[in-house]
Amino acid sequence: MAIKKCIEWASDSYTECAEYRDDGYNACSKYEKSCSDWLPWPLSYICDVFEWVCVAWYWVSNLVCVAWTTIVTIVCVAWELVAVIVAPIAILVELILSIPVIGRIIRELISIVAEIGWRIAGIVDAILDVAGIVFPKKLRICIVILKDEKGNPVSSESILQPFIDDAKKIYDDQARVLLLVEGIYEVDKPSPDYALDVHCDGGAWSDDLLMTGSYFERQMKRCALGGLGRLTGYAAPITVFAVRDVKNKKGCSLGPLSDYVTVEGKDPVCFAHEISHALGLWDVSKVDNLANPNCGGTKLKKWQRIIIRNSRHVTYI
Repeated sequence: MAIKKCIEWASDSYTECAEYRDDGYNACSKYEKSCSDWLPWPLSYICDVFEWVCVAWYWVSNLVCVAWTTIVTIVCVAWELVAVIVAPIAILVELILSIPVIGRIIRELISIVAEIGWRIAGIVDAILDVAGIVFPKKLRICIVILKDEKGNPVSSESILQPFIDDAKKIYDDQARVLLLVEGIYEVDKPSPDYALDVHCDGGAWSDDLLMTGSYFERQMKRCALGGLGRLTGYAAPITVFAVRDVKNKKGCSLGPLSDYVTVEGKDPVCFAHEISHALGLWDVSKVDNLANPNCGGTKLKKWQRIIIRNSRHVTYI
C-alpha cells in the first residue's frame, strides 16, 4: 500500500511537470505574438529568438522536474522496502521507549536531536523555499481513537473526516504539502482514565513522562509504516490521538518533544492546528492564522510555511 502511494505521487508529479511545461510553451507563444505585433520587420526576428529561449527554459525545467520526481520516487520505494525489514527492530525500540520516566526521557531526547539534525540537513531545501522554489512534499499522519470505560469510541471517522479534509486543504494550499492519512484505528479495549482525559502545556509534559506517554507510545505501533521513520526521526508519521477531554483546551501538542498530538474526540476543531505545533509552529495572535490558539485560522505566513516544510515529518518520500 505504501509503495502504491509512492507510485501515485510520482504519477501526479509527472502530470504537474507536463502541465507546467505546456503552460510555459503557451505563454512563450503568446509573448512572441505580442512582441511581433509590436516590433516591425526585421526586428520581429528578435521575438522569435525570445520564444526559442523561452521554450528552451521550460523544456529544461520540465527535464529537471521529471528527473527530480524519478529520484524521489526511487528513494520513496526503497525507504518503504527498508521500513518493512526494520519493523521488528522498531517495535522493540518502541517498547523500551514506552517505559515510564526513563524510556520517556530517552524518547524526548531522541526527538529533540532528530528535530535539530534533520532541520540542519534540510537547510538547502529551506533555502529553495525562501527563494520561492517550492516542490510538493508529503506529511503522514495516523489517527488513533480511544475508548471510554464502557468500550465506546470517543470519536468516529465520520466526526473526524471534515476536519481531516480541512487540514488537507490548508496544508496543500498554504504549504504545498500533501497530507496522507495512513490509517484511522480504534484501540482494542477501554483506555485508562489518564489517557482519556489529558492535560496541556506543562501538564502535557508530565503526562508524557508518566503512564499517559507510555500508553500513547504503545498505541503508536499501530502506525506500522512509521517503523523506520520512528527510528530515524525522518518521515515519521504524526499520530493524532482522539481523546475524551483535553483540560481547558480542544487539543494539545508537545511540539518537537513527541510525534503525537491530542484532540478532543467529539469536537476535533484543533486537528490542523495541533499538527502545525508538531511541525514546529508556535501560537500567534492573528485570528485567521493556522497557529492562532482559537483553532479557526487557515492561513500561513511565508516563514511559517518554511518552518513546516523544513520539519522532519514533511518529506519527499
